[in-house]
Amino acid sequence: MSKITIYSYICRMVSKELTREQLWAKQHLSISDIDYTIWERDKNMLSQMSKLSRSCAFVVDVYKCRYTFASSTFVDLLGYDGHKITTIERQGDYLESRIHPDDLSLLKALQVKLGRFIYSLPAEQRNCYCNIYSFRVRNTKRRYVRVVSKHQVLEQSHSGKAWLIMGNMDIAPNQEEVGGVDCTVLNLKNGELFSPLPLSASHRDLTQREIEILRYIQKGFLSKEIAYNLNISIHTVNIHRQNLLRKLSVSNSIEAVNIGLRSGLLR
Repeated sequence: MSKITIYSYICRMVSKELTREQLWAKQHLSISDIDYTIWERDKNMLSQMSKLSRSCAFVVDVYKCRYTFASSTFVDLLGYDGHKITTIERQGDYLESRIHPDDLSLLKALQVKLGRFIYSLPAEQRNCYCNIYSFRVRNTKRRYVRVVSKHQVLEQSHSGKAWLIMGNMDIAPNQEEVGGVDCTVLNLKNGELFSPLPLSASHRDLTQREIEILRYIQKGFLSKEIAYNLNISIHTVNIHRQNLLRKLSVSNSIEAVNIGLRSGLLR
């Protein structure tokens, strides 16, 4: 599948977002369609690989909608308790509470978009792509560090549905004070790279307040209405609006909203 095809698919999905749990539920996995003896074999292999690479490995079970594995290296790199990750009832509670709040919403939106792209592929191609994310997480020293997290389908069900999603997380080599989420899709067969963010740095410097105001603009709110809802002055709202236009390199609010939709900041 070409770069243009991938980009076109992701753009079409902007207005049709689901949560990850809803996306997984649409796979309609059943216990008769999966084989947990395969996972036991994979788990032993992942444990050994994570010890050798020193990266943080984890696996999400789409059938159970939760983490089913987290390597002990989470303790070494981030100070996390790997056992707590695998024993939470719902996917994400332990890890996602530590993701920077300015990164979390875009990260989730990108994961859904790229998940839908992967699930749209023929079964024989679903293991051919790796989604690479860069974002900030808080370690046990209460300091945010940038990480690189690579996600791909590890195992499919008997009928070819994505069942186990594997991730490998490492501390990013570049720890400059730059906010935001980066994402790249890697074709594992030919090495082709593609970014689903058409303007790779357009959203990085936006604050949570600026994103919030952009969402109000998308809904058609005037500055005075935004000010009332956020309990801030109109002057403050207008400053945020000016900063939005400057950071996104656009001349009006319509262009800002369009960029927000394309990048996943808006739905």
